[in-house]
Amino acid sequence: MSLPYPHGREGECSAMDLELKHYNQKEVWEIYAENTTEIARAKETVTYIPDEVASVLDIGCGNGIITNLIDREVVIGMDFADLPLRNVKKDAIRASIDSLPFKEGTFDLVLMTEVLEHLPNRVYRKALREIGRLQAKYLLISIPFEENLEANQCKCGSCGSIFHPAHHYRTFNEDWFVEEFPDYDAMLVRYTTYKTAPNPHLVQLRHRCRTYSGYRNASCPECGGRAAQPRIILRYAFGALDLLDKKVKESFRITRPCHQVVLLMRR
Repeated sequence: MSLPYPHGREGECSAMDLELKHYNQKEVWEIYAENTTEIARAKETVTYIPDEVASVLDIGCGNGIITNLIDREVVIGMDFADLPLRNVKKDAIRASIDSLPFKEGTFDLVLMTEVLEHLPNRVYRKALREIGRLQAKYLLISIPFEENLEANQCKCGSCGSIFHPAHHYRTFNEDWFVEEFPDYDAMLVRYTTYKTAPNPHLVQLRHRCRTYSGYRNASCPECGGRAAQPRIILRYAFGALDLLDKKVKESFRITRPCHQVVLLMRR
């Protein structure tokens, strides 16, 4: 899902523009259109909304893959980028997570799927305060679980910065929500989308060889430049090693969850 990014503060305009440029690429959203795994996960997430919930705010709704599935009296999708909002069939608003344009008690449930990991440090804390200010009875959150942020790093071909292709800035452990949302108790914790984890030794070796991922749609959060393409020989060599590692793990059924879904209820 897309990042609801800050706006209107001195010194952050450039960062905002770069993030907006990234999330307003149609290629970023095409991967969700017919992705059966993402669609299945979206359908599962919706089932965790309690029956008593009548109003839902979906923060960082992106192209509405989840928002459009929610059947409640009031459903509002909110996102920072305007391009994906064109696919939202429910009521939608363009706004930022650090300045939510709603009064407290407006919604029974606030939904955030793959949003919090996108928030830079200068935004993250204020976003949590804004979410708490809404005083929704429930929070339903999905995040990448214990993600290795170095596994698919890119190197900017313009400024040389190392960055995550999806602009992820943090990882989450099993009980991260206990500290971040102290006014809420966990009602449900689920893990979804089981996959093989990247080999940390191969990741380190790749970086020692100065070989990074070359995602063509990735844009540098520092300057907006594109990811540098790795040398062909090294790209294929590490690609083969990654594939071998994956096949071995699959043969022994060594997988781990990629996402954690948490339903929190206000105390």
